[in-house]
Amino acid sequence: MALPNQSTRRKFIKRTAAASAIAVTGTTLIPKAVHAAGNVDDTIRVGLVGCGGRGSGAVADAVAAADNVKLVAMADLARDRIDEAVINIQAAIGDAFDVKPDARFAGVEGYKQVCAHPDVDYVIHTTPPGLRYITLREALDNGKHSFVEKPVCVDPFTYHHVLESGKIAKKKGLAIVSGTQYRRETSYKAAIRQIHDGLIGELTSAYQYYCGGSTWTRGTAYDWEKWGGFGGMEYQMRNWLYFAWLSGDHIAEQAIHNIDAVNWAFDAAPVVAYGSGGRISRKDEQYGNIYDHFSVDYDYANGVRVSFKCRQIAGTKGRVTNRFIGTKGTMDIRPSPGRTASVAKDFSGKRLWNNNGRTGNNQPYVEEHKALIESIRAGEPIVEIQSVADSSLTATIGREAAYSGQEVKFVDAQASNMKLGPDDITLASNPVGPVPVPGQYKFS
Repeated sequence: MALPNQSTRRKFIKRTAAASAIAVTGTTLIPKAVHAAGNVDDTIRVGLVGCGGRGSGAVADAVAAADNVKLVAMADLARDRIDEAVINIQAAIGDAFDVKPDARFAGVEGYKQVCAHPDVDYVIHTTPPGLRYITLREALDNGKHSFVEKPVCVDPFTYHHVLESGKIAKKKGLAIVSGTQYRRETSYKAAIRQIHDGLIGELTSAYQYYCGGSTWTRGTAYDWEKWGGFGGMEYQMRNWLYFAWLSGDHIAEQAIHNIDAVNWAFDAAPVVAYGSGGRISRKDEQYGNIYDHFSVDYDYANGVRVSFKCRQIAGTKGRVTNRFIGTKGTMDIRPSPGRTASVAKDFSGKRLWNNNGRTGNNQPYVEEHKALIESIRAGEPIVEIQSVADSSLTATIGREAAYSGQEVKFVDAQASNMKLGPDDITLASNPVGPVPVPGQYKFS
């Protein structure tokens, strides 16, 4: 699908006009509440698509965000993942767990049954990132609100798809909230506000890091055989982090948080990316076809350059931080959920401002769902897809620049319809590709 280029300067939250009674597919907007057909009380009923650890955590966050929230439906590719999640979620949310056995849907199309479930008001999308564009559209087609984890897309095709979903959501009066939690953390917002208010002057450059150790893998030889072999779809979905078409690589799946923070501070996406990366630690087949490190320069408008590094290599020194440099000084932001610490200094070293996470501590993972639920109950649904889609595409052009060894422009990615994943998601699919080699790999 070809869509016109989108502006890179966006506001984070956009509200649709309130209406007193707007009928949409499967959903009715009524004063103070938007519920699935037949739900007339104030209870918000949630459906979960993707029953891994992030999905279970998101359900607990939703229940903590407001009164009268219940989980009523679940879906995952694998029945054992659902069974594990049932135990974990019940222990976490108690009576708010209300998923009957016949509302636990396993299989490739289980998400369709959750999205069509008559009791579900909003869907939590915590599938692998490369599948979120599919489940989001299904939820909208069934008149459901959505919480979509980051990143919301992994390539230009899925970028265009989720932007179109945003238009559909606005037309239908449905909410979409994304999982870029820095933007809802009080202490992080305080630091960005200081930048926007000119404390360190006009921004001239930045350094951003998301460097840590290695992470989970489900890659034993036994598992390969049990789940269809290394190239099998079920194995790839269970070990999704290591396949670029599912995760977007770790620059998109994990480091997008700091990429999004820079776009937020600059109120723009970059013009072009140029970088490198590779595999020096995770080289076995169980690590799929992704890299374990990236180093990318992002050029923003007016000649501003941002240096970005991320890695997942065991035994290395961790660093997760952003440094912004302006004409009057610097701002260092060190994120920690609910207690982000920041300090601004002039070039002589004098402290201009600091915040050791004391500025109205909150739980940003919970705040995401609180904002979503409040917008539903107020009849003013939030649709916040543009900024997270732009940040997801920013991660994409960094990845593609490293994979190819070429410069990749943001506008060229917007004009592209390149797609990493297969057109047909079935257990018979085998979409795994080779490890990208710069100079041979092409972005198109």
